Amino acid sequence: MLSIVRGAKVSTPFGEGIVVNLPIYGRISVRYQDGTVRFFFQRDVDNGTIKPIAA
Repeated sequence: MLSIVRGAKVSTPFGEGIVVNLPIYGRISVRYQDGTVRFFFQRDVDNGTIKPIAA
């Protein structure tokens, strides 16, 4: 299982974003450059929908 941490850059189907909040009610919040925030779940991390970007 991948570890997603707050402030990490991640890749999603919607582009690259920054993790702004860890699971609250099972959701991971990701903010994109345009200010949009999308929510993902642990299952999205487990199946590879959201992946950390190597620094």
